Amino acid sequence: MAKRTKTKRPNRFIYYFFGFIVSVLSFSKRKVRYTFTCPDGKVVYGKQVREELLKFKPPYIIVGNHHSLYDYVFMIRAFYPRRINFVVARKLYLASPYHFLIKLARAVPKNLFQPDIQTIRQSFDILGNEGILALYPEGQIVINGISKDMPESSGKLIKKMKLPVFAVKTQGGYLCDSTWRKKLKHGIIDVDIKITLTPEQIKEMTADQIDEHIAKAIYVDNFAYQEKTGNLYTGHNRSAGLENILYHCPNCKSEFTLKTAKNSIFCTSCGCSAEYTETAHLSWAGEKQHYAHIGEWYNGQRTVENQIIKEDGDFDLFIPVELRQLSENDTVIPNGSSEMKVRKTKKIEKCGVGILHICRDAYVYSGEYFGEQKEIEFDPNKLRYIPYTPGNNFQIYVQDVMFAFHTIDPRHCAKAALVMENIYEINNSNIQQEPIEA
Repeated sequence: MAKRTKTKRPNRFIYYFFGFIVSVLSFSKRKVRYTFTCPDGKVVYGKQVREELLKFKPPYIIVGNHHSLYDYVFMIRAFYPRRINFVVARKLYLASPYHFLIKLARAVPKNLFQPDIQTIRQSFDILGNEGILALYPEGQIVINGISKDMPESSGKLIKKMKLPVFAVKTQGGYLCDSTWRKKLKHGIIDVDIKITLTPEQIKEMTADQIDEHIAKAIYVDNFAYQEKTGNLYTGHNRSAGLENILYHCPNCKSEFTLKTAKNSIFCTSCGCSAEYTETAHLSWAGEKQHYAHIGEWYNGQRTVENQIIKEDGDFDLFIPVELRQLSENDTVIPNGSSEMKVRKTKKIEKCGVGILHICRDAYVYSGEYFGEQKEIEFDPNKLRYIPYTPGNNFQIYVQDVMFAFHTIDPRHCAKAALVMENIYEINNSNIQQEPIEA
């Protein structure tokens, strides 16, 4: 057996050179304000933050909320010139347009929402070599700007290492840039940093208690933050892209009738409309104010889907899709009551087109699969989270294989994700509520 190569800290030249370029570009339209709460309670701002942070010698762990594409840049700048190894989704490590830079930066790849021994080993390598490991326990960029829960557990790793844990809470980043937005907005971003766990605290806590503590430390509601600060987020065509995460009209209850134009979102069926304002809140035309902001609207859609699934005993949904696959190795995965051989792919490869049938018992893809007609079945009770790129695709992860479903109608991604996450919640709550027989 070949000896495993240990993961090292980022290459100095790559980290400093590209880190500088990305920082300059990402800060050009944003005002980023840093705050650090020292262990003695003293609060420092601006340039003093970096001076104080450099007093802490690695190894240590950093956790942060993940609400925008540039969260890692804000973290790099705060701790610069300390070199940070970031844990990233394996799909970015293998198939991003910038994957060669991600590899040179010695990022640590991870299978989303799946146990990953390789990630744990690499994390130990870095921290054992007096490095810095950065984690985003939310596992994906939050779609609606409000932290929901923390799907990726980091408690076991932190419990094992017993190292200081810094929490980096970034507020306002979502309001400048998010996965649904087509245009970057100008505005203020606040980055608050503190040591949220000490080795002494960690020794007295369970892994679950650590996860709960971290979830509270990095919780962000960007809309409540805006209401508190009064910050404005300016730019043209502010609503462009909202139709890819909002699909249910709160007025006439129709679906996929929402469109955007300039700063407004409106329903083509009933004419209901709202302006996405510079406060990141919604101003509705007419007397009725349906939702205060898009975070509330998105959560409202989640509630609607939950009610529909519960009330319809034969609930199902059929979505036309183009299936693509990413697999780093030849492997075998479950396929209903049998198994399925999955071949190694070159980046993300197109498998074919077909239909994804979603119901409470199973998710079944029927269609082309590398030149053959095939059915691929997924277990709903093992898929708690369905990450997606608004207006593009949603993903299902099985072991170390990613299946990306590119919907023929791009607006179906949000609905598919919300439906499947609700099915998991409903199915598992029913299991938990079943009486235990003596």
